[in-house]
Amino acid sequence: MNYVIILAAGFGTRIKNIDIPKQYYEINGIPIIMYTIKKFMDINSFDYIYLTVDKDYKDLMTKHLKKHIAGYEKIELVEGGKERIDSICNAMKIIEKNDISDDDIILVQDGVRPFVSNEIITNCIECAKQHGTCATSSPVNDTIFQSNDGDTVDNIPVRSTLFCGQSPDAFNLKKFIEMINCLSDEQKRKITGTSDICLFYNIPIKMIRGSNLNFKITTDADLKIAELLLKDVEF
Repeated sequence: MNYVIILAAGFGTRIKNIDIPKQYYEINGIPIIMYTIKKFMDINSFDYIYLTVDKDYKDLMTKHLKKHIAGYEKIELVEGGKERIDSICNAMKIIEKNDISDDDIILVQDGVRPFVSNEIITNCIECAKQHGTCATSSPVNDTIFQSNDGDTVDNIPVRSTLFCGQSPDAFNLKKFIEMINCLSDEQKRKITGTSDICLFYNIPIKMIRGSNLNFKITTDADLKIAELLLKDVEF
């Protein structure tokens, strides 16, 4: 079976021109998070879909799901945590109650990454089935400056070795449960993504190619680009 956790409990602070969490910002009258959810509903490859949400926005999320997502009853809402990893752990506590098989796969997806393609989702599932782990990524296009003080350049890494992490990430579900349950509080504080959990256990992370369009809406500029890209999209 295939599982997915869609993370939508955050608030975000880098977008300054809106007064609601960015996942609820509407483009064409539809919240951004609904575009992401619809991608995973339409591909029809998931037996279980979990959506993390801040408790104060649970009613609003439910309202939008009923309005915009056919078959929304399949989606289980999970109370989000303070950090990304806390939301994932909350979802995993529910998932662990299921009858889990050795070949079950779990994907973790950013809620404000609405341009993920069917091809990326499918490739991610297949990669995790074959290798046990999968990280979606794209090559870095710009020269990267490393600076310890933010003022002078200390190092220029070789660009061909650098990749931008995207989502979804995917894992063998049983292995992922084992890793999550063994994390210490200190390790949880160090986690910024999802696939980096594997680094604590020296587990190789297999990469698949993402897309420059599969960006996370993080800044005001990202939001403007998303509005242009979704301007003529039929929902």
